[in-house]
Amino acid sequence: MRLFIAILFFGFYLPASAIGQTDIVVTQREPGSPIVNRKGTITNWIGDSLTIDSKGVEREIDNNTILKFETTWGNNYQLGKQELDSGNPSFAIVQFEEALTNETRPWAKLIIRAQLIDAYQSTEKYADAIRHFEAILRQDPQTRFFPLAPICWTGTGTVPADTTSRLGNSRNPFLQLIGASWMLSKPPQRNTGIQLLQTLSEDIDPRIKNIAIVQLWRTRLNVTDKQIRPWKNIISSLPREFRAGPYFVLAEAQTRVGQTQTAIANLMRIPILFPKQKSLVAAALYRVGNLLDNQGEAELAKSIFNELVTLYPQTVWAKQLSQ
Repeated sequence: MRLFIAILFFGFYLPASAIGQTDIVVTQREPGSPIVNRKGTITNWIGDSLTIDSKGVEREIDNNTILKFETTWGNNYQLGKQELDSGNPSFAIVQFEEALTNETRPWAKLIIRAQLIDAYQSTEKYADAIRHFEAILRQDPQTRFFPLAPICWTGTGTVPADTTSRLGNSRNPFLQLIGASWMLSKPPQRNTGIQLLQTLSEDIDPRIKNIAIVQLWRTRLNVTDKQIRPWKNIISSLPREFRAGPYFVLAEAQTRVGQTQTAIANLMRIPILFPKQKSLVAAALYRVGNLLDNQGEAELAKSIFNELVTLYPQTVWAKQLSQ
């Protein structure tokens, strides 16, 4: 998904002193075609397109053609990015929250909220991540930030019961999906979560349908090799940016049926293919280290654990190792 990558990974920022300078959107219609720099002022960026005003003429640009963009960010945003990229999400949160307060451009606020969702999930503060995700959906119902949805995949972390109930009762199926995923870890709400996921597994949106199906896998503790064999095809049917969590669930099931090496391979897909999903990456590294250690691969396990503690020190998984 070129758009998602462009926004979170290749969006450039200019110093605060440069405020007022022209925005630049770099586009390419298809691989091999000419790369075009479009200059002007970004006036809107929701749904599947960006709007840029060039000398009074507005042009709408399809998200899928955007390679990267350059715009002006204030000091707080710049500091937040530096802290997040350096593995300090707690410090990044302070800067991003301040940047959100100071920012006046609605489309830029969406990007700051996306960074906050990333940072809050990295520190296991899922209720705060949900709060910002809901704010994004209110402004941009067809948001490009769906892959950041704070869905529970590992069974760890907590979200207040009143929050999960509110999400489950929402009219937005994506919010229902988030709420149901957290209900599975709450015995009083588990049955409600399962019923909700069963309904969502028939949703017209294939993303919601297949993610709900994968979430239901988490409830199947007794499975066989034959039963989980088709699961790979369901994961492959999801857009690539939605596959990290499902790979984790698949690997957990493979571990239970004795497919340890295959489980390790699927867990390692997460840090390799989805390095920006830090919370899931940390969980995957923790599970890989444990599986390797149980197999007598102590040195390999140690190297995996060292990577976890070094790169993701503020996650619950790194803290478990430290304890």
